[in-house]
Amino acid sequence: MRRGLLALLAVFALAPLAASCRGGSGGESVVPLTERWLRVGEDPSAEVLVYDAKLPPNLVDLLNPSASSGGTDQIQLPVHPAGKLVGSYVVRKPEGTHLVWLIYDVAEAPVAVVKKVQEQLDARPWQVVGAQADPSGTLLRFQSSSGDDLQGTAIVNQRPATTTYSLVVERDGKQTTLTVARGATVPQLAASLGDDLTVKRVDAGAAKAAGLKEGDRIVKVGDVAVTDRKSLAAAQQALAGEKTSSTSVTYVVQITPPAEADKRTFTEPVSLALPGKFPVKAFFDTLVVTEFQWMQQAGGSGFSASAISKDGSTAVAGRLKESLQKDGWQVLQDVPSGSSTQMQFQHSDGRSGVAEIGPFETDSAYTQVVMQVQTGQSGGR
Repeated sequence: MRRGLLALLAVFALAPLAASCRGGSGGESVVPLTERWLRVGEDPSAEVLVYDAKLPPNLVDLLNPSASSGGTDQIQLPVHPAGKLVGSYVVRKPEGTHLVWLIYDVAEAPVAVVKKVQEQLDARPWQVVGAQADPSGTLLRFQSSSGDDLQGTAIVNQRPATTTYSLVVERDGKQTTLTVARGATVPQLAASLGDDLTVKRVDAGAAKAAGLKEGDRIVKVGDVAVTDRKSLAAAQQALAGEKTSSTSVTYVVQITPPAEADKRTFTEPVSLALPGKFPVKAFFDTLVVTEFQWMQQAGGSGFSASAISKDGSTAVAGRLKESLQKDGWQVLQDVPSGSSTQMQFQHSDGRSGVAEIGPFETDSAYTQVVMQVQTGQSGGR
């Protein structure tokens, strides 16, 4: 299955959120919704700030971390001159790196917008260092010409020009016009159609909510008459070429902290609670579990976990071996691997696993255990 470039760039997957969702019913702000999405997957100490229709108040300081206050040579980020600011947000990572999103709407066609944005970002103190495009949009990579502590991406993609579109159907010998909510630049019908565009089945979606029914025959999309699948697809595509085109421009800038920035002090977190079915769970009850994963598939299950302890590697490895043997596991291998110990084990019910016990890189006062266990189709619990 083909995926658009924006979907492939997971780090920017949330960037269009405020642009596409801002202003719910009654014009309500979606700042709380955006803030919650941005926190997904972030460290608890990551700072997330969302500004509705505003720039970050400290944007100049963020772009100029080493500059003196009020200096005339301060770096600024050029944005499209016709852009309307939708909002911005800033995520400060625990290690000090900042990710800054600036989101604008431009009432122009994407081709012209891309050209202008590229011209702006390819002039000192910035330079464009790469580009990528597909039907989902255009992505420009840029960075500061004075170093790599400022790197960014500009994402240009077309937005639906209208919030609704008309769909004309023939029903009981008469034509009926439906007003369909538009959530895509090229809207599609969630329905099964015959070759003559007679509706065989209607699935949940905007068209069904607008009143599309089984037995209807689609005769027009917007002002364009349609008679078969090919003309329907062409009419849907034509909606993207409307003169009232709207383009979204999202600037994402990564700001790396100076080398002399203070390092983060590790603080022992609260241990995560493992599921009851987790292998050798009693062993982990003596540790601080920092992360885990469990996945059930047709061919079996997979388990993984990371945990830390203030006990030494030898003591932790010994407790793991005892717990494995107590639960009926057979230790196949227990060998040193660099500064760590690697242990392989299996169970008579078909499960197998591997664990690595060694120094915790974040804080040398701790020992870390990383374990993975796989079960077969007939694997045990």
